[in-house]
Amino acid sequence: MRDFLGPLAAQLETLHVARATGFSEYVYEIDANWKLNYDNFQENYHLRFIHPRSGEAASSPENPFGYPVKYGFHGVHRTQTIWTNPGAVPKPVQGLAFGQLARFLSADDFTNALGKEYFAVFPNFFLFGSPATPFSHCVMPISAERSRGVVRMYWIGADQCASQRFAREYSMAITREVHAEDRAVIQAGQRGLSSGALDHIHFQSQEVLCRHLFHSVDTMVQSWKAGRGTAGAVA
Repeated sequence: MRDFLGPLAAQLETLHVARATGFSEYVYEIDANWKLNYDNFQENYHLRFIHPRSGEAASSPENPFGYPVKYGFHGVHRTQTIWTNPGAVPKPVQGLAFGQLARFLSADDFTNALGKEYFAVFPNFFLFGSPATPFSHCVMPISAERSRGVVRMYWIGADQCASQRFAREYSMAITREVHAEDRAVIQAGQRGLSSGALDHIHFQSQEVLCRHLFHSVDTMVQSWKAGRGTAGAVA
């Protein structure tokens, strides 16, 4: 596994999630190819349009499309460092929940150098390094036009009190809410692709993670086809 992950292995070991003892989970299915579904979470410009309320902390007039601080490429894997709006003001209930999370995490070394790192592990796994909201997202194909996602939010230790339970449940609920907002646009994208109106897509610079995944998958598919003597065949 360390050979597969390369330098990411050491980074993942430092995350709070590496010490998790439990998790909350939800599973969804969506009418979209797994790569289309996955790519939705590899670009940030849709936050401004799809998540103007729930994703408010991820954009501002200075960075209206929420572009990341940096990208990283590690073989077939990739990362992005999430930018957050330092001036964002949480809603009352949100502030209460996140304040409770911070209170309990402060006794467990709340800070982490990789707390804003978003890991994309080939081929279909995401992991967010935030100590407050550490979650993973695995996207799996069901058919050419349908996929299943499994989202887990991880916790260290059992609930100490009702306030901590509330804070954890709220974090899971808001994560699910954000993902639910994505469903319509992902499925609309699949309908557009399935119509045949487009036969190719040009990835722009802000979609470099999508482009990297495409080339990583394509390289492996072409290698597999060459091994079967079908390199020129249509997939």
